[in-house]
Amino acid sequence: MALPVPRYDEPRLLAAEMELIDQSFGIAMLGCALAGLILALGLSVGNRHPGAFAWAAALAACCALGHFGRRAMPDRTGEAGAGAYARGMTALLTVIGGLWGLAAWLYMDVGSPATVICILSLIAGMSAAALAVFSACLPVAIGFFVPAIVPVWAVFVATGDTAYLAMFLGAPLYLAVLMVFARNYARVARHAIALRFANVELIARLREQTARAESAQREAEEANRAKSVFLASASHDLRQPLHALGLFVVTLGRSELNDKQRQLLAHIEAASGAAREMLNTLLDFSKVDAGVITPRPRLFPLQPMLYKLENEFAPQADARGLFYRTRDTTVAVFADPNLVELILRNLIANAIRYTSQGGVLVACRLRRDTAVLEVWDTGIGIPLGQRRAIFREFHQLGNPERDQRKGLGLGLAIVEGLARTISTRVLLNSRPGRGSVFRFALPLMGHATQAMQAAQPEDAPDDIAAGLLPRPALNGLRVLVLDDDPDIRTAMRELLQSWQAACLAVESEDEALDTLDDFKPDLLLADYRLRGERTGSQAMEAIRARLGRPIPTVIITGDTAPDRLRSVHADSAALLHKPVVAQHLHTAMTALLSEAGWRPEIPRAAGMRAHG
Repeated sequence: MALPVPRYDEPRLLAAEMELIDQSFGIAMLGCALAGLILALGLSVGNRHPGAFAWAAALAACCALGHFGRRAMPDRTGEAGAGAYARGMTALLTVIGGLWGLAAWLYMDVGSPATVICILSLIAGMSAAALAVFSACLPVAIGFFVPAIVPVWAVFVATGDTAYLAMFLGAPLYLAVLMVFARNYARVARHAIALRFANVELIARLREQTARAESAQREAEEANRAKSVFLASASHDLRQPLHALGLFVVTLGRSELNDKQRQLLAHIEAASGAAREMLNTLLDFSKVDAGVITPRPRLFPLQPMLYKLENEFAPQADARGLFYRTRDTTVAVFADPNLVELILRNLIANAIRYTSQGGVLVACRLRRDTAVLEVWDTGIGIPLGQRRAIFREFHQLGNPERDQRKGLGLGLAIVEGLARTISTRVLLNSRPGRGSVFRFALPLMGHATQAMQAAQPEDAPDDIAAGLLPRPALNGLRVLVLDDDPDIRTAMRELLQSWQAACLAVESEDEALDTLDDFKPDLLLADYRLRGERTGSQAMEAIRARLGRPIPTVIITGDTAPDRLRSVHADSAALLHKPVVAQHLHTAMTALLSEAGWRPEIPRAAGMRAHG
């Protein structure tokens, strides 16, 4: 059987081994000294070996030197000092083992079985203890075993008596067994230490990765906040001139123009409408992101909505050489019709945008207690790996050049957010190169009836806004306009005067309060952002307090930041977003005035005077 060759491990491993030994070293030295004292007492009985106490004193001195002397090595369990500590401990254990071997050589009288048993028992016990305490570092353990056991074997060899043949053979065997066990224990210790190192390194890597992930998350959240701030600022700054442009265009359209001028005005309206649609897409996304959309579900028939969407999108499909089909239905569902229409509008616009041949089909299928609305197209299709990504904001397929004619990449993000708002999910099936189908389910509550269609008072404002019904007159209405943009004030004054209303336009809250003694407004139109870091909501409260009565108020904002939308949404005023369509403004005003009980005056020849 090959015996292990003692050698020290590399510094990092050796430091951990010496740390294990150091934890029990003091107890080991105390036990060794006490065992020596016990042996000395036994040998001294009857004055047979009076020198045993000197031997015990030498052993105790070595143990004390080892225990207290190690304190002079503060870095003994570190990588820098572990080597010196291991060598010093090996030398000390060799001396201590040699003292035990000397005791066997001096005092073990084979003619006295009691003495032999006592010495052999203590040496075997010390060797077993050394195996348990010092085997973490194999050279240290072997330093004790060899000088402690070899003299025992020599004593039996020196007798020359075959009666001690068993002891003669057993002593070296015992030494070999100790060294084999020490080697195995050392391997186990090294493996445990290496595993501990691996765990420590793994934990360090996990902490590092967690720190990087947290840092990345913070950066992503900061980037998301920066994106929201950028969108809000950019949207607001762009909405200001578009808002004024829209008001001027409406006012200009009410004047006398020739055919060429009418044609140019139509082009201006189209360009303004396209820009307004793009900004409204940003606004829709911001509303969804802010969570300020509150669904107002009611029972309504689907067919009128599908017919309205067909009238809007069929010409667009025809212009691209596509067919547009709607499958008729008599189903009525319980949901918010405005949000359902917005979901369908985005899905249909997306289908037309990404279809170059074939067409689009909008259909409704009955599935148990639900109606499943589906938008089919024969477009480019969506690869499997992109089917979740397309619902992220600003993500587009087939538009690496970011052509704005293909939209902003917000349509499906808005769709998913609105679907969550009305407690449904948008599902997708697609085959690349063959087309896609988007579908979502709504609760089914019976079939539409003529009586149900007639009982929809909520539709009246939309009809007015679309110009399908005559707009109520505003004769005698006194409107206070509060906006710090001179172009907006001019445009709003011209528009309101064209509606036969009296208008006073001011640029600050203080100026508005100063005019209340001479001008008693029936309605307030206020921009949200005002001078001096004031808001339209704050100005409204101040004006109401000065008048001593509530005044119908329309707050107009160009902000799309989620926190700003939540704040404005909570105010007790109508909220419109720039650029405001004139018909929508008229609708909001008349709705507020009707709630307040205001009635227009009978027109008189000189009944109106503009204030500026």
